[in-house]
Amino acid sequence: MKRMMGLMLVVLLALPALRADDKPKEEKKPPTPREQYQDLLKEFSAKQREIIAEIQKAKGEEQQKLMPKYYGLGKEFAEKFYKLGEDNPKDPVATDAYFWVVQNAAGSPEHAKAMDKVKAAVGEMPLVDLTRRLGMMRGGDQSFMEAVFNRAEKEEKDPKAGDLLAWIATSGANTSVGPKATDRLLEKYPEHPGIERLCMMLGQGYMPKSAETLKQIMEKSTKAKVKAAAALGLAKIGATQTDKLADKPEELEKSAAEAEKYFAMAIELYGSDNAAQQKDVERELKAFRTFRVGKEVPEISGTDLDEKAFKLSDYRGKVVLLDFWGFW
Repeated sequence: MKRMMGLMLVVLLALPALRADDKPKEEKKPPTPREQYQDLLKEFSAKQREIIAEIQKAKGEEQQKLMPKYYGLGKEFAEKFYKLGEDNPKDPVATDAYFWVVQNAAGSPEHAKAMDKVKAAVGEMPLVDLTRRLGMMRGGDQSFMEAVFNRAEKEEKDPKAGDLLAWIATSGANTSVGPKATDRLLEKYPEHPGIERLCMMLGQGYMPKSAETLKQIMEKSTKAKVKAAAALGLAKIGATQTDKLADKPEELEKSAAEAEKYFAMAIELYGSDNAAQQKDVERELKAFRTFRVGKEVPEISGTDLDEKAFKLSDYRGKVVLLDFWGFW
């Protein structure tokens, strides 16, 4: 009996220790909206890497077939990101989720709905946040550009408003707001750093009144580097125009002289303080003078398909088709 009582006492003494060791584990807290957003970003990036690996392994037509899969990946994730925003309307992550859909899921059912949410946010969020987000966007539709322009007008005394106008001018060239934003940018913020990038785009010649705007920038800006960028833009427009005048020799030479004038002006304005850019323009001018329409083609020599040596000058007076090709 005593022995039995002793065993029971040992068991009873051990019970508290067993209960202490057997405490229930704390329940894992559900992820916050921000953590859910970060998890979605990681999942999306992982999928991108998988597809890129597939593309790198594939060849020829198979590789081409995989490209739509890569570019369409955003549409597959659009619903998840949009739902995250809808489930957390009062959390800042909702705006992040809507912006993600706008940037990455064009053509998805959620894109238009997300765009409406983003346009509403444009009029309310701090300018610092708005300019940061716009810097990651590749553009927007007409109504979105209008919303950003209206915000810039409302905040015109804030230097950040210039950032909004610069973004519209360079990203919304194909909308009616683009030229309007460009005019307002030059009027109110003539020294804005975004004007230099605008000059590069204007130099491509597809924006409305490109040459007129570049000349306006040259007149208004006090910065030599910006003036140089504007001059280079005018030179490129002139060079493109020259190549279209092959059947009008007199106009061609006049256009070429105008382009050369602006190339030389850009070289001078860049000066030694911008040596790398100056050298780039010098190379462009040399190429223009050598290869533009109306100039004699430089000598070319090589071997034909029969391994016979030839020179281009051997065919002077004849119509020659040159086909440059290679394997990569």
